[in-house]
Amino acid sequence: MDLAWTETQSLLRDTLRGFLEAEVPFSQVRACEIEKRPDTALWNQLVQHGYLGLPFPAAIGGGDGGMIEAGILVDEVARRAAVVPVVEVLTSAITLHRHCEGSSELVGRVLDGSAIIVPAVLEAGDSFDAFELAVDADGNLRGDKRFVDYAEMATHHLVTARGPDGPGLYLVDAADPAVKCEPLATLGRTPQSLVRYDGAAGQRVGDADAVAALVRFGRALTCAQILACMEVSLEQTVAYTNVREQFGRPLAAFQAVQHHAANMAMHNESSRFLTYEVLDAIERGDATDEQVATVKASLSRAVSEVVMTGHQLHGGQGYIEENDLYFFTIRGRDRALAWGTAEECLEIVARNVEEGARWL
Repeated sequence: MDLAWTETQSLLRDTLRGFLEAEVPFSQVRACEIEKRPDTALWNQLVQHGYLGLPFPAAIGGGDGGMIEAGILVDEVARRAAVVPVVEVLTSAITLHRHCEGSSELVGRVLDGSAIIVPAVLEAGDSFDAFELAVDADGNLRGDKRFVDYAEMATHHLVTARGPDGPGLYLVDAADPAVKCEPLATLGRTPQSLVRYDGAAGQRVGDADAVAALVRFGRALTCAQILACMEVSLEQTVAYTNVREQFGRPLAAFQAVQHHAANMAMHNESSRFLTYEVLDAIERGDATDEQVATVKASLSRAVSEVVMTGHQLHGGQGYIEENDLYFFTIRGRDRALAWGTAEECLEIVARNVEEGARWL
């Protein structure tokens, strides 16, 4: 991958950053957290401006981009700690578009805002490979899904289940009375639910390959969320240590502080390379599940060190929620657990550890 973005990609990043900084003050994010609700106003703006269509072809209302453009969108939205289901909806829509036949109309509805589709994958066994939710001969789903992000905001759930034709993806109308959502408290303070499907009607839209693709896309785009949290934590820490004085000197003038900041920067830069490299590899069709898991494991480990070092260098300022630093600490650590923890991802890598290494 060429690490230098194209002029269009750089312009996209700058445009998104300016738009989101103007439209999403942190006071608005705090209100969403307190009221335990998504930011529907921002979501409607993202739809109206066509940002959700970035990785889709123009023929269905998209922007003719790919996974890199999707990553830029996720990265910039996460830099504002916005409470919107960008990763969840993009993951679902990209899976439907690329791996599920006859889904163009449905993806078009996502892009025009009339449908919000989120994945429902994990169960009590906490495994992306093994799920027991069953679909009977009539296409009705029975079972639970855990940790479903933005389940109550969604119009549809994209559910992994086992039906008469084997494992696959099933589209379920969230308004079905047989779908019950139980809100959960989360580390990241974003909406999440335990969802019970008690005979909910489901439409099979994808096979086992589509299930694997869903996990692959979700895992890779979550890396962009984590990266954003690390980036902002470093930026805020550098800004603070340059103005906070101790013994008549800025904290940034002390060598120990510089070493910590340098370590944070190295984690950030390596994570940025890995994130966009794996997104590019997915776009080329070259990425394996092991490679995606390797990147997710690396970022899931790095984010905790980066954000906690940021708190350490902030001192007492880092322990109050009036300081915006906490947004990126709780979001980053929450996303480090999503779509596979570092340990879970390393287990995937270990399955083929004896095979020769291949660079992305």
